[in-house]
Amino acid sequence: MTVHLVNPSHLSFGIGVITPRWLFVLAAATPPSFGRPQITDETLEPFELDRVQPGDIVGIGIHTGNALRGYEIGTQVRARGATVVFGGVHATLYPDEAQELGGAHAVVRGDGDVVWPLVLDQAVRGTLQPRYDGGRVDADRFVAARWDLLPEGRYMWGSVQTVRGCPKHCSFCSVWRTDGQKPRQRGVDSVVGEIVELRRRGFRFVALADDNFYPVTVADLAMAERQRNVARLEQLRALRAERFELMARLAELPPDMVFFTQITMEAAEDEAFLDAMRRANIKGALVGVEAVTPEGLKDVYKSFNDVGEALVQRLRKFREHGVHVLGSFIFGLPSDRPSTFDATADVAERAGLTFAQFVMLTPYPGTVDFEAWEKRVGPDAARVAGIPVTRHWLIPQAQRPKVYTPHPVMSPDEIRARTQAVWDRFYSLPRIWERSRCTDTLRARVAFVLISKLYRQMYANTGIATDSARVSRANRWARLIARPCRRLFVARPLPPLAASAPEPRPS
Repeated sequence: MTVHLVNPSHLSFGIGVITPRWLFVLAAATPPSFGRPQITDETLEPFELDRVQPGDIVGIGIHTGNALRGYEIGTQVRARGATVVFGGVHATLYPDEAQELGGAHAVVRGDGDVVWPLVLDQAVRGTLQPRYDGGRVDADRFVAARWDLLPEGRYMWGSVQTVRGCPKHCSFCSVWRTDGQKPRQRGVDSVVGEIVELRRRGFRFVALADDNFYPVTVADLAMAERQRNVARLEQLRALRAERFELMARLAELPPDMVFFTQITMEAAEDEAFLDAMRRANIKGALVGVEAVTPEGLKDVYKSFNDVGEALVQRLRKFREHGVHVLGSFIFGLPSDRPSTFDATADVAERAGLTFAQFVMLTPYPGTVDFEAWEKRVGPDAARVAGIPVTRHWLIPQAQRPKVYTPHPVMSPDEIRARTQAVWDRFYSLPRIWERSRCTDTLRARVAFVLISKLYRQMYANTGIATDSARVSRANRWARLIARPCRRLFVARPLPPLAASAPEPRPS
């Protein structure tokens, strides 16, 4: 009997940008008595069905975007006599769907760190339950990933999680509902230990794969002080102190290491935090800008962001403190107009963003936006391939619409074309070359150009293209670019690197 863990994908690029952390966490949670788990990440290569034998256990983790592919795998391996277990955000939201369409014998809702060994044990004993509730695991019970199972030479970046949960409540995001609004911060020693393990294996770039690396804002502290809420203030200060402790420890790691994370724009107000990020070599952050107009921010429940020149200056703050921004923008909001697209591109350029992504509004399950949309369209929702668009993840990949919600002034094709034009503008070769001046050497500038083009091929062309031929062409280009890109990011392995903090030097 073999335990298989599968990360589904309808596209395979040969090389992965960031390690899919959940695979290696569940591998670590698999008891030794079950042998070495077999890991398949389909963003690298498609899953080989003939590896599955009757009696094997196949764990499939899905989010909404890859759910349909996950269901295909589930039904196929069940037909081969395997026991099928689904988990992940989408399975948490739609456990019935995973069983009806994916062939699941069991579905794990919530975190899998602690409950996974129980699932395996009961599967072997023949007492498997149809549902398991993994809940929200406390930070001291997070399982460290088994990086010894990484395939050699297939990923550019490692990934380590330091906190789960986000105190915000953005309308387009499900994290605050699925992972909770209470930040669960992992112990510093555990985080640093994993990072050291990755550096020992030659990973120089590591993504801090957090819902929000900045869980305590200056505004949060000020509000607790105004309310004279002593208990709340002490709690916030403790969380903040742990963040600074972590960054101090990161600063002690080999200086060639580079970290990237996800953060809210409010961090721009916190110069002490930004300075600590710089010292820790956290050189990049995904910042959710989402919209550049007051109306757009109101649409997404993100009024704590700025607009106009204030937005530009706020984003520049990150760069002034050595943190490069990957800005994320959403198109297709009800308040968007044709002029919004050029205005967004202007902000991205004037703010000095190093990278940017421009996504079209898609209502995802578990979000406020999805609930409002589903309620609004009701049972009369349009159908594609016989499937209502309110279940868009079940529509065959090549037939899925690019825009799901009717817009008051623009057609879906216009939104798609204007979004593609912004990608084309921001990632034109002259603009990429100009932005590459942020690096110090010619080698680094070449790396910047390659990763920019790779990012565009993987995340724009394969997601916005109107036909399968363009997607296939983008996939081929991504495969060609990815391998040389990877060599620019890795470093010589450092097997002797210590995980503990160095002894203080005598004064």
